[in-house]
Amino acid sequence: AITRLSAQKEEWLLLFDNADEPGIDLNKFFPQCNHGNIIITTRNPGLCVYAGANTHVDDMEEPDAVVLLLKGAALENTPRNRVVATAIVKELACLPLAIIQAGAFIAKSRNAEGYLTLYSTNRSQLLSEKPAQSHDNYAWTVYTTWQMSFDKLSPLAARLLQFCSLLHHKGISEEFFTNASKYEPKCAIPTQEDLRGSLEFLSQFMLPGKTWNSLRFQDVTAEIMAYSLMEFDPDQQLFSMHPLVHDWCQSSI
Repeated sequence: AITRLSAQKEEWLLLFDNADEPGIDLNKFFPQCNHGNIIITTRNPGLCVYAGANTHVDDMEEPDAVVLLLKGAALENTPRNRVVATAIVKELACLPLAIIQAGAFIAKSRNAEGYLTLYSTNRSQLLSEKPAQSHDNYAWTVYTTWQMSFDKLSPLAARLLQFCSLLHHKGISEEFFTNASKYEPKCAIPTQEDLRGSLEFLSQFMLPGKTWNSLRFQDVTAEIMAYSLMEFDPDQQLFSMHPLVHDWCQSSI
């Protein structure tokens, strides 16, 4: 197929959908020619190197999330339903897959107003189970999607993500870990044993002479971001986690 596309004189379009696996080299699947068009949809920001232009899809806007929930829940777009739906999408931080799952559950239970009460006590179950009936054919649920990505991380990347889940989901800086790595206990105290695991973890980002290895830290965070479990703001030089990813990761520790 690659050879055939390369030989064609007409324009063509090649689509790589959900190309999320960092270990796959997409370049070997590109036709070697000067014509044709390639679109890549991916959670991995590292694939931007293949593109002449790229577009980042931000979180859903609240009005769009409300419409998505009402459609999935088979509810009329009435003022009362919009109020209930707005509260639900805010709790779900406008995450599309979570909204689709919530909509399917509400369509089955016919109790939109009781969803948040159930969610507060059964969050893990609601985000882990795929309803039998759904408007969407996506094979994975919110939690299974994250778990599959988490399982592919190296032990160091997984540990770093878990540490980040203990912080606020926004404003996570490399400086925080740099400063923590400089901590030196002054005496033996009861918490000394508790700190040992953290200090051993941070030592994996240190060069000989106890110098912080920023390149190592960047490599590990890039691995996490390849699965969209974290994002990075280059202007602020800060990392962040989606609130639901943050809660899920924290509860999995």
